Amino acid sequence: MLGLDLLPENNRFPTITDSVELVGSTVMEDSLQSQLPSALLMGELTDPYFGKSSASFAFQVLPTSENIRLSDPDSTLTLDSLILSISLAGYQGDTNTTLLVRAHEISPTVSSSKVYYSRDPVRTTGTPLAVRNFRYRSGLVQPINEPADTSAGTVVNVSGVFRMRLDGQDANTEGSNLANKLLNGRDSVEYRNADAFIQFFKGLWVEAIMHPDAINNGTGLLLQSNPLATKTGLYLYYRSGSKRRRLDLMLRPVSGSRNVFRFDYAESTLMKDLHQHSGSDSSLKVSYVQAGSGVKTRLSSDSLYRVLRNRSGMDSISPATGNRWVIHQATLEFENADTTALGKIAPPAQLFLVPLDSQGRNMASLMPDLFESYYDGYFRNGRYKFGVTRYLQKLMAEGPKGYDLAVIPGNPMGNLARVRLKTKPRLRITYTRIP
Repeated sequence: MLGLDLLPENNRFPTITDSVELVGSTVMEDSLQSQLPSALLMGELTDPYFGKSSASFAFQVLPTSENIRLSDPDSTLTLDSLILSISLAGYQGDTNTTLLVRAHEISPTVSSSKVYYSRDPVRTTGTPLAVRNFRYRSGLVQPINEPADTSAGTVVNVSGVFRMRLDGQDANTEGSNLANKLLNGRDSVEYRNADAFIQFFKGLWVEAIMHPDAINNGTGLLLQSNPLATKTGLYLYYRSGSKRRRLDLMLRPVSGSRNVFRFDYAESTLMKDLHQHSGSDSSLKVSYVQAGSGVKTRLSSDSLYRVLRNRSGMDSISPATGNRWVIHQATLEFENADTTALGKIAPPAQLFLVPLDSQGRNMASLMPDLFESYYDGYFRNGRYKFGVTRYLQKLMAEGPKGYDLAVIPGNPMGNLARVRLKTKPRLRITYTRIP
């Protein structure tokens, strides 16, 4: 309210609200950094607009302590089973989907100190350790026969966990070889500490695709796992003499991990619209945004600058006229082009509007409004609204400087959410004209 008493009543706070024609397009996102993600992902999603998208993850497992001794002196070790366990934290898509899950041994390892990009492939040591069909059931309770003080064991009920045998029971010899390799590890060498174990076993890559022979897979299914969960890793069950034991090799906070994404747009409407510009193609009604380093909507900052200057009644923004317009508040709203979710895949809960550098890379540091409380970007009532007051003030003072804008998803490495946006965003500006 500072200074309002100095302004003439008839010039105070005019407002413009209009849908504006911005030159925009859908472009491929860069391969983004995917190491140590907030959620580990595996699965596959498909729809006619975005085509087919898949996610998988690779990770290190580490012993839960150092100098582990697998057996008592002079005891005979006998393999019981090797179990891959993954804690499940949620899903996207259709739970009627049948997934084909494959687990692989990797080499080299996934280091927690290295940078990995979302489309970089994972190198494996050979054929899969195991392959399994899987149907997700929320809250499913599984009875697990765990070792106890006696040889009989005890039954423990667990839920929210995917478990898969890797010890060759399904005729995959790679799994049997791994189980025996881990069982034969020596406490003075392989199990001495984390560094020694990583040299011994590099880690795992887990992928899941829609089963090609399933009758009804719908839109597919993407499973999410919390990387800090305590039940993701390998459980080696064995006997030392007459005693049944378990060795835990787990994904730990110090373990390396990364997500891997693949996209196939060949049969999608996105492929037809990719790189088409709304400024030259009046039939282009939607643009696309997809997480997982898929695609993003690109807007010309120069076209936004021209809209502000040429909008009726705002020509006096031009410095040559001697008049000035002070922008007090500005929002840019994008409308969801689809009234319902794509299949059973909800649109992103939040999007971000950020400038791009000359190479088309997202530059959040160039958006002065980003960390203000009014910035927003959340999905409400079918729209995403961005507070861009400081950005527009800077744009009108300095010009576009070649930095276009991009609409990108929040948490791009933790999901595969997608949304189609109408190509006419709504621009709302509250300003004061100063003669």
